Amino acid sequence: MPMMVTPQIRAAAEQLAGPAGDDGERLRRLQAAILDRKSYAFEYDTVATFTAAEAFAFRRGNCVSFTNLFIAFGRALGIPLQAALVFRRARSEKEGDLVMVYNHMVAVLPKLRQLTVFDFYMTRDESRVDLRLIDDLAVAAISASNRGVEALRAGDLSRARTLLERATKLQRSLPDLHSNLGIVRWKQGDIEGAYEAFREGLDLDPHRPALLHNLAALYIEQGRATEARAALAAANTRDASAYLFVVQGDLELAGGNFKQARTAYKRAHREGKDLVEALLGLARVERALGNEPAAQRALRKALKIRPDDPQVQALLGSP
Repeated sequence: MPMMVTPQIRAAAEQLAGPAGDDGERLRRLQAAILDRKSYAFEYDTVATFTAAEAFAFRRGNCVSFTNLFIAFGRALGIPLQAALVFRRARSEKEGDLVMVYNHMVAVLPKLRQLTVFDFYMTRDESRVDLRLIDDLAVAAISASNRGVEALRAGDLSRARTLLERATKLQRSLPDLHSNLGIVRWKQGDIEGAYEAFREGLDLDPHRPALLHNLAALYIEQGRATEARAALAAANTRDASAYLFVVQGDLELAGGNFKQARTAYKRAHREGKDLVEALLGLARVERALGNEPAAQRALRKALKIRPDDPQVQALLGSP
């Protein structure tokens, strides 16, 4: 149970929040104290997913860790906090040619029709933000999924699969959990299992960008370019990461569709200014179109971002 209240958490909550004021006032004092370097000093750590007890002990963690801890603090005070997912573009990371997704989670105080959000930022009214309140079981699932992604990044595929399969069993209604599970199955050589995970996620959200990106990458590996192109075309590009447009560009470039490839790479560069893969793609397509000055400009930008990248250096040295 990621948000379990321990005696130590209860004592700290009462001390940091103080006895005076209504629920909102006590929570705001609690949040300010947690983030205050002199009082508690909770530090952001993007790849550390902890339970409330672990986050309390380590005083660091990502948004899931912070939410677990803050909800435990609130419940220790008798305040009925809930977790919520923020539906904006999810944070994603590359693992080879695949995209792993981390859901952004916050603590919420629901009161009448107003939702007050508590995050790493100071309290603000988020009534108009697209939030999805989730129950404690979903929180446990997301915590397991994030830990699974961390295991995947560390190369521990067996542990990653165990955690990600646990996550999808706990909460089947979150499509990104199926996307992450598909990745680890693919890396273990379980191609049919990967297809199954991606399909289960797409049954929930047929236009989910990360799922369609990973499915397209799997199709490409299997030599199924037509299906890959169809998968990318179905993605909701408004919520897509820049990586999706890189794969789109790579697919068009391989098919000799240079202008379409250039459009995709430029979109990827707009969405992710520091994404070297987008600039490398632009350089290759501009060179294929006979536009060497444009190719050199893209490579010089890539060199500034990643000076030691062998692909950048190789392309710069071979016009």
